[in-house]
Amino acid sequence: MKHYAAALVMLAASVTFCAAAQAQPQKAAKNLPLVTPASDVNYSPLDPKDTKHNGVMVHVIYGNLAKKGPVAFLARIPAGYSGGPHAHESDLYLATISGNYFEWRIGEPEGQAGGAGGTIFVPAKTLHNNRCEKQGGPCLNYAYYPNG
Repeated sequence: MKHYAAALVMLAASVTFCAAAQAQPQKAAKNLPLVTPASDVNYSPLDPKDTKHNGVMVHVIYGNLAKKGPVAFLARIPAGYSGGPHAHESDLYLATISGNYFEWRIGEPEGQAGGAGGTIFVPAKTLHNNRCEKQGGPCLNYAYYPNG
């Protein structure tokens, strides 16, 4: 339970931090929120080789995926997609916005999806896998990596 509470605290803090960071563009009036409607959010392939846009698509909210440092992004995951076994250098705090999304440690049972509104915490360097359920997909997640 401590990890879920920590994930929620970090998620709230990163959303607040990201909102403040995004409210700084020159076109935004001082002290006013900058709102991007969902229809105007641009997504790019997570894998630059994915020229057909069949894999995970991301929209960076804050930070830079190619650099060290905090990064937060939205990830659209196709229904039935599985990332395969992998690990990250940073802790991962994730909130599922839509779909049925699973994360599990390699060698452990897959477990259940958090579903919309559920959160997931994956400690740094944990070998794990993930998938977006075919029947419940596609999935949309908010991901935050404090160390990139």
